[in-house]
Order: sequence, then C-alpha cells, then structure tokens
Amino acid sequence: MLAMVTANLEPLSLLVISLALVSGGCSRGPSTQTALEARADAAATANFDQTKQKAEQGDAIAQNLLGQLYLQGQGTRQDPKAAAEWFKKSAEQGHGDGQFNLGTLFEAGQGVVLDYTWAAEWYRKAAEQGHTAAQYSLAAMYVYARGVERNDAEALKWLGKAAQQGDALAQYAMGERHKTGTGVPRDLIEAFKWFTLAAAQKVVDAATALDEIQSRMTRDQIAEGRKRAEQFGQQHPSGNTAKSRSSAARSDR
Repeated sequence: MLAMVTANLEPLSLLVISLALVSGGCSRGPSTQTALEARADAAATANFDQTKQKAEQGDAIAQNLLGQLYLQGQGTRQDPKAAAEWFKKSAEQGHGDGQFNLGTLFEAGQGVVLDYTWAAEWYRKAAEQGHTAAQYSLAAMYVYARGVERNDAEALKWLGKAAQQGDALAQYAMGERHKTGTGVPRDLIEAFKWFTLAAAQKVVDAATALDEIQSRMTRDQIAEGRKRAEQFGQQHPSGNTAKSRSSAARSDR
C-alpha cells in the first residue's frame, strides 16, 4: 500500500448514486455518462495541478501526494519515474509517507532500479518515525535478508512495534511466531491474543489459525487469550482498529 493524502476530488461514487436516484433509479444514457466522466477527469486534472503547485513550493506532503498521482496516473499520465522523483523530494524532507513510498519503489524496481539496500534504508527512516507499514516492511527485509543481513531479533523488534500500533498483518505474524516458538517462547495464549486482534481486522488466515489453535487449548487458556486481547484494545485504543492499506496486497513476504 502506498501511503497517500486524500485528494480534494468530488467522489465519483456520489455522482453515480445521485444519477441512480433520478427518475426512480433509471440510469441516464451514454451522453450523461460521458459528461460525468469528463467532469471527473476535469476534477482530477485540477487536483493534480494544485498539488503540483504546492509540491514545487517545497510542501513535503504535497510532494508525496504528487508522487502518488504520477504513480497511479490520476490527473496526468502514469509516470513511475516522476513518482519516484517526487517521493524522494518528500522523503529527503523527512516525511514518513514519502520515505515509505520511495522504499516500496526501490523494493519493486518501479520507476527506479531495483535496490533492496535503498529500500531497507528508506523503510528504516520511516519506521524510526513510527510509520507502521514501514515497520512491517523493514521486518520482512530482515526475515528475507533483502538489503540487510538476516536478523531475526531485528525482524521481531519491528514486527512487535507494528503489531503494537495495530497493524493487522504484523499482529498475525506475531501470532504465528508465538504459535511456533519462532524467536519467542512458544505460547498459545499469546498467539491466541494476536490472532484474535488480527482476525478482528478481517485477516482470513488469522481467523483460520485461531480456530486451529483453540482445539489445542483449555477453556482457561482461551479465556486468558481473550482477556489479553481485550486488554490490548483498552490500552491501545488506536491499535485495535483496522487501518486499510490496500497497497500491493502486502504479505509476510
């Protein structure tokens, strides 16, 4: 998922809904649809122009957003190389989203030459600022020795930080580690806690894992696992709510 600041566009979905309400829900003809698309395109172009103006003035947030617009071809032609250039400008100003996004391009070799070392470096800069997605990605780099030497302790450290902040996939990964005893003592109760938190954020594999380990736990252990999950939610009110990150279908690479 690439991080992105919300663009000031008129939601196309609202326009579509408004059309559906006209004439008892009957749709309009092709000419109306064409006008609707033209209106959306004009809004996207205007947003791009406004964002570019701010980015050229040195606004790090706008620079990151402009990179996103170039990457997705919103209001302009798709241009991964230009996206990388603007992400870099944002990243060099210390903007966490810009740093993370630049890291993802280096890891994928999109708009830049594939370079795991630079990917890990930019992930680290963002992770050290508390960027959850970057923490998870940096952990994965340590697991698979991409741009850094394999280091399970570092992987666990960054996974833990991401999980504590509510990252669903990191929570699932922590559950797996406690279930198997990978880098941590084997602890089904702790695994149950993390799987419960991840499953609540609709991680399908976490729900499956939860069903599987329950068959190996006593009622008291299950109750304790639920209690820990509830306590986590109370202690981390912003860490038990799903943060949608649709990027590149992140997985525990």
